[in-house]
Amino acid sequence: MNTQQFIDKAKASEDFKKFMEDDPKAYLCSLFFTRDYENKQSETQVDFYTPKKKVIVSFKVDKKVERILLDKKAETITHKKFVPKPLGESIKMDIEDVKPMLMDEMNNRNIASDINKILVVLHIADDRVIWNCTGFLKGLGLLQAHLEDESQSVLFMEKKNFLDLMKFVKKVEPGKLEKTTKKGEVNVGDRIKGLVEIANLKKAQDEKTEAKKETRPSVVKLKKGFRAKKK
Repeated sequence: MNTQQFIDKAKASEDFKKFMEDDPKAYLCSLFFTRDYENKQSETQVDFYTPKKKVIVSFKVDKKVERILLDKKAETITHKKFVPKPLGESIKMDIEDVKPMLMDEMNNRNIASDINKILVVLHIADDRVIWNCTGFLKGLGLLQAHLEDESQSVLFMEKKNFLDLMKFVKKVEPGKLEKTTKKGEVNVGDRIKGLVEIANLKKAQDEKTEAKKETRPSVVKLKKGFRAKKK
């Protein structure tokens, strides 16, 4: 399905109709995609903001549409409240366009790796439709990239180690773009969902490290002054 079909399918569901009865002023604010190319798995969520309750309500769109029971607070990583901007439905790109665009730009930048999995948030930033991408590369590498829907171009791209990204999170207002030190590049501050995945990977790596330590043979320390008997 393309982007519009995901939105249309969510809106045609009974769960959505009941939701709109509760707040007719609710509006589309974002989409969230997970595409796991290694394990052949995918997930799509269509998000709506309800001014009545001031929360984001998500619908999981697959073979059927399910409303996610836990609503999300409309707040930043630092718990500052905000109102997401409406996402229009005249979206040009599709989620299947994202990986080829990223791979082309990676080749241009001599980044020799493959994307195993991507997390993508489609939302409004600085009054532009932005595809905010977090790519998981082979060898625990991370790719941060922002694609502009209108021009279908890459605004920003940076490769990192996911351990480095855990050390520092920029405090940026959602719906805005922060200028970086490099001319012509921008940075979107809404990375919450991607960071959750990063934290899970970090936890898994730590558990593997601890497991290796436990399997190492123990070393017996000799007491001071002890000398082994000669045979």
